[in-house]
Amino acid sequence: MISSIKKVQAIIVNWERPQDTIECIRSVECSQGYEISVLIVDNGSRDDSVHQIRQACPQVAVLSLPQNQGFSGGCNAGIESTLDTQAEFIFLLNNDTVIFPETIHHLVTALEQWDVTVPKILFYATPERVWAAGADWRSFPPTVLMTGYEQPDGLRYDMPRSLDYATGCALMVKRQVFETVGGFDLEYENYAEDYDLCYRIRKEGFSIGYVPTARVLHKVSRTLGERSLRKWRYLGRNAVLFYRKHNRFPRWMLWSFLVWVLIREVIKGQAALLPHFWQGVQEGFTVLKRAQVRATR
Repeated sequence: MISSIKKVQAIIVNWERPQDTIECIRSVECSQGYEISVLIVDNGSRDDSVHQIRQACPQVAVLSLPQNQGFSGGCNAGIESTLDTQAEFIFLLNNDTVIFPETIHHLVTALEQWDVTVPKILFYATPERVWAAGADWRSFPPTVLMTGYEQPDGLRYDMPRSLDYATGCALMVKRQVFETVGGFDLEYENYAEDYDLCYRIRKEGFSIGYVPTARVLHKVSRTLGERSLRKWRYLGRNAVLFYRKHNRFPRWMLWSFLVWVLIREVIKGQAALLPHFWQGVQEGFTVLKRAQVRATR
């Protein structure tokens, strides 16, 4: 039975946010019911992150990477290291989160039903509002949408269910999922790498489930910022990769999504972000072309 297995490895990627990371570690260490170890992957921080983390949490293992490999590369380094241990479950957790003491217990228990489980994620500053209660595919405009985004928490977000997709903010994963599917696609670096992973997980026949009794507080985009121009470049770039790498979806789906984003942001009064989004789209096509050339060699 899953409930008799105690080994859970939490992987938290840090990049120059040591105080957020320390707060996250301490919330994980308050978890109930399982033998939990924490691995911090420092993603080439140029500040004194590693020193601060080791001083505040000397019991925690730190894997220090020589340079920033993006969220995808940082997580993959942690996953590869964990697969060399006896941990049965791998908990990927953003460093700008705080979890409740019962969160890991509920996520692991739910792995009796699913292969990957995700919690209800609430805004750190306004915990009465939902950041994500899972994510699903919307047919038109074709895209992945986080369920409940910015909505008041309530009974409609309290039902466990199977999911199409999930944000990588907090994922509890059976080790055999990563052994079969592999980690994140490194070409994404940041953003949409989680949806790509979920697509591949389900393609291999694994299941993803939403566990509302498991709760996480999320500070939201502390690394790049919600309106960061760099973030918007990544969003455009990785949209191209998600829709068209491996010819996953037809071209019309990508272009429908891109047009929808342009119209949406103009209506929201955020047209100033769109040149950076479009720059990312162009970069995405360049990355996609290189990937296609490599595939033919």
